[in-house]
Amino acid sequence: MKVLFDHQLFSYQRYGGASKYFAMLIANLPPNEWDTSTIFSNNEYVKALQLFETHHFLPNKFFRGQGRIMNELNKPYSAYRINRGDFDIFHQTHFEPYCLKYLKNKPMVTTFHDINFSTYTPNPRIVKYQKLSLERADAVIAISENTKRDLLRIFDINEKKIHVIYHGIDIDDTPTTPIMDEPYILYVGSRYGNKNFDRFAKAVSILKQRNINIKVVCTLAPFSNQEKIFLNSLKVLDSFVHLSASEQQMKSLYQHATIFVYPSLYEGFGMPILEAMANHCPALLANASCFPEIAGDAALYFDAENEDDMACKIEQLIQDSSLREQLSSKGDIRVRQFSWKRCADEHRKVYQTLL
Repeated sequence: MKVLFDHQLFSYQRYGGASKYFAMLIANLPPNEWDTSTIFSNNEYVKALQLFETHHFLPNKFFRGQGRIMNELNKPYSAYRINRGDFDIFHQTHFEPYCLKYLKNKPMVTTFHDINFSTYTPNPRIVKYQKLSLERADAVIAISENTKRDLLRIFDINEKKIHVIYHGIDIDDTPTTPIMDEPYILYVGSRYGNKNFDRFAKAVSILKQRNINIKVVCTLAPFSNQEKIFLNSLKVLDSFVHLSASEQQMKSLYQHATIFVYPSLYEGFGMPILEAMANHCPALLANASCFPEIAGDAALYFDAENEDDMACKIEQLIQDSSLREQLSSKGDIRVRQFSWKRCADEHRKVYQTLL
């Protein structure tokens, strides 16, 4: 069996949950069972895992449109490899339909992460592409039961070809050196749309009014001028710290955070939940989307649309060390239900049904 993964997400994403999923999936498949049509990529997971050789496109410069350029550079070779047909199954990493005319009768798998392009970040062009991919796919991987329900609600798709396969996590208990020298809340990821960052910032403002002063470390992109103006209007700009963290630095941030807060209104899965639990970090999550499905009783939950409830739960968890220890212990147990090896093994079973 040979599975060909195309270039799309490895072109577009330097970091990101979707490309990390594909990188970890590939890393846990037998080396002789997969190949890729990626030539140009600045993806950090491919680099860290030394998955395959790529050419880096201006690796020390990051600018808007860089991923689109790499996508266009990779596309002709991907089309050539798909048309050549020296594989058994094609696994599309994103939804651009360039590949469909070259596939002929080869089985195709596509992974559906979330419905954000239909809801929180509307993009009719990508939704159109999603429909084409879902119609052509012989098997669809949904990354949670919640995502499967969303798929069935929004798209006309045969339920029998949907397979729910959870993401995994690699557990490494190696201790790390603290990056921050004072207590902090950890916020991971982007801060737009469904991420619900504005309500979270308002909850921090409520806490500050109660004389509960704690730093908030935010990762990924630096704060924009608009974000700084917003945080300053809430009188919490001095409470927020940005760190552009590597994978190893992220591990340290999780391990030494007082709590991890995930206020998002919607995610397909929520990889940071597993990352927090794997690093013994107490998790405070929005009671929304798939989060209870993933974390179970190993997290404390709040009303995602109520900043007062969010502030109360943050205060509760900051002040109750025994509750933090209880959640951390439950997280240690819960996270062991998720592994990249199990994820890869379940993908292999799906692939084999298509041969």
